[in-house]
Amino acid sequence: MPVLIAIDTATPDTGLAILKDNEIVAQYNWLSHQNQTVELLPRLEWLLESAGLSLKDASAIAVSIGPGSFNGLRVGLSTAKSLAFALDIPLCGIGTLELAAYPYLASGLKVWALLPSGQQEYAAGAYVKDGEGLKETAKPYITNLADLAAEISEPCVICGPISQTTQDELKTLLGGKKIVFAPADIRPSRAASLARLAKKRIEDGLTDSPAGLQPLYLRRPQISPRKHRTGLPLSQNKAVIWDMDGVIADSAPFHMRAWQTTFAEIGYTFSAADFYRTFGLRNDMIIYSVLGEKSDADTIHTLADRKEHLFREYAGQEIRLFPGVIELLKSLKPAGYRMAIASSAPLANIKLVMAKLGIGDYFLATVSEKDVTKGKPNPQVFLLAAARLCASPEECLVIEDAPAGVEAAKKAGMKCIAVTNSQQPQALSEADMIVDTLGKISVEDIAGFIGLAGTK
Repeated sequence: MPVLIAIDTATPDTGLAILKDNEIVAQYNWLSHQNQTVELLPRLEWLLESAGLSLKDASAIAVSIGPGSFNGLRVGLSTAKSLAFALDIPLCGIGTLELAAYPYLASGLKVWALLPSGQQEYAAGAYVKDGEGLKETAKPYITNLADLAAEISEPCVICGPISQTTQDELKTLLGGKKIVFAPADIRPSRAASLARLAKKRIEDGLTDSPAGLQPLYLRRPQISPRKHRTGLPLSQNKAVIWDMDGVIADSAPFHMRAWQTTFAEIGYTFSAADFYRTFGLRNDMIIYSVLGEKSDADTIHTLADRKEHLFREYAGQEIRLFPGVIELLKSLKPAGYRMAIASSAPLANIKLVMAKLGIGDYFLATVSEKDVTKGKPNPQVFLLAAARLCASPEECLVIEDAPAGVEAAKKAGMKCIAVTNSQQPQALSEADMIVDTLGKISVEDIAGFIGLAGTK
């Protein structure tokens, strides 16, 4: 297992770890005050970069599944599941209490792991060493200190993020029982434990389905009431993922001109029909469609670079937004919808278009050609965008204009609105809704697919 990424967002003590060739090569822990949504992916990418790696190097994903914070678990699980699905790699979920207990199993004693759960109660579970892993002897449950003390009848270790005051109270309740408390001011990285435990389980074939893995809640989550009323549908982490070329930017004429010039320079004709047949596909797929077996890696790289250089030269002064785009962006952002661009284009093109059109502030994430190994109609680009927005596929709607993009969105398990800027409606029939301009789409339309009804 070359590279395993471990994600632990179950509590504010958030952590990431990277295990490579059986060694923890990088880890990072920080205190997150319910802000994992915007912190997790940037810090993961930074940690990978510091280890000389990227997301494409990952061979497995591990995630803590609870008990813990409702919001924290939602962010961690949606991110881990989307990454595992997008990268087509194994996923392993492990309980938070198991991770807290793991570093103390070498004592040979039973380990009770505690996690504060509010209202002077605690999530508790008991574990013993089992080979390289552990075995659960008391299933996680909610208890108080008095009941827990009555439950403990043999020497053990008690660990977890509990204060010295809590330890002192529990010592009094336990009386003369032989108990060892883990130091209150030393908390081993749960993410590192997660990486090591997950490695063993994955090697034993114990993996989880991205579609089926669920958080472990020991009590129902408490969701705070809204602090204001609005006539707009509220998103609750709903996300809109935009294709760029043909949806946001009227870039097709510049792409076609750039391809025609590039192929003409090496003696090939590239017609308008060829262009619209391949529009939305990755550059390597377009080049292969013209050159066939002559398209070796060096040729593809050279021609793709030339074409994109020409595109930026042609589009730099004349690129424009399609009708309805800016109005929809301005409506979605205040309604709370998180947005990303997911495109087969190089990142330099995305940055050029966003800068020229002045739309960068609307998007929290971008996915470009270099971020994925498989192009549309493979769903990887949209699943990775969802992960970067910390949203699950069912929380996402894609706006597309090409058949391959619509197919990719549906394979990702997302709703899709198609706009006929570059194709006839019949070519986009798999979409959930087809329009001839985004000026006909409202926040209420999108809420009908993935949002919630607003309150009056």
